Amino acid sequence: MWYKGQKIAVWGDQNKANGHFGAEEKSRSAIAGKFEDIPIIDISGIHSSDINERMRVAGQIRDACVRVGFFYAKGHGVPQDIIDKTFEWAEQFFALPFEDKMELFINNQGNYRGYTPLYGSGKPDVDGLANANEAFDWGLDSKLNDDAGYDCMDPFMQGHNVWPRQLPGFEDHLSAYFGALRSLGRVLARNIALSLGLPEDLFDDYLTHPGCSAVVAHYPPLESGSTKLGLDPHTDNEFLTLLAPGKVRALEVLNRDGQWISAPPIDGTFIVNVGDQLQRLTNNLYISTKHRVINHTGEERISVPFFFSANWEAVIDPLPELVGKDTKIESNNVTAGQMYKHTMLALHMPADANPTFKKYLKA
Repeated sequence: MWYKGQKIAVWGDQNKANGHFGAEEKSRSAIAGKFEDIPIIDISGIHSSDINERMRVAGQIRDACVRVGFFYAKGHGVPQDIIDKTFEWAEQFFALPFEDKMELFINNQGNYRGYTPLYGSGKPDVDGLANANEAFDWGLDSKLNDDAGYDCMDPFMQGHNVWPRQLPGFEDHLSAYFGALRSLGRVLARNIALSLGLPEDLFDDYLTHPGCSAVVAHYPPLESGSTKLGLDPHTDNEFLTLLAPGKVRALEVLNRDGQWISAPPIDGTFIVNVGDQLQRLTNNLYISTKHRVINHTGEERISVPFFFSANWEAVIDPLPELVGKDTKIESNNVTAGQMYKHTMLALHMPADANPTFKKYLKA
């Protein structure tokens, strides 16, 4: 596929590893999730100095990552007021006039940071419109980098964040939230290494300057019975996703039987899921599971996913420790930066063809 003069090999399609990335859908309807379907794990022990406590959490995480690919994380240590304030800033941003938000139109940014308008991403439906959500993306750049010796010059992800001039304080708070979640992701990654029965520092070389990104997303309520999706079924291409889900039930996870399971918010938790990078690194042991968003609640929904990624230039191939000595796996030579950029290019193609948005595109 060619787009904007670039040949796109979208990681989310043919370039994925030959693993189980969520079962095929057998029914479009969802059932109410039971808490045993998506485990609830108190991860406070990942911060403990006691290796036995860290191992206890690691065992629970391994079970969740093998069976489900999702879990609720409580005891994560991120102050609730930081999370709440992020939602407050998101509400202020989405309340801005459309013209103001389109000053930050994401399709004008080479690194895909900024504003995605309603119906500006995903696969167009029969009505010609794409996902029923609007969003603001931000992520690692030279200002948010706190890792010595890294100059943020990945060839796929060069560029800076863009911020709304109308909201002083928005950048400062979202930057602080980014830093808090990036730090949590690093500690969690060490526990995931333990969960694999490998040294805690296993992923350290992949995470010397993790190329993380974050989103505040707004999902307006859909009419009851509507088949419109707030977010298409997909898997995340990063290492892990840590979702602050807000208060409104809308996330659904596809289980191994092909049934959509509702994943309601639980106060004080993040919803954590395995990404494609981690499935590939673990040689398909841990599962990057399909999920979607449908908001039939009659309420406005805001959520804040944080995408914890390996270093952008890291090649994502199975770890030698998890490949049988008689098994040869060809390197795909795809880096984390390529995975992210190609996914974002494909995701935002509909906006370029939408006449409402085309006039905002810069040459």
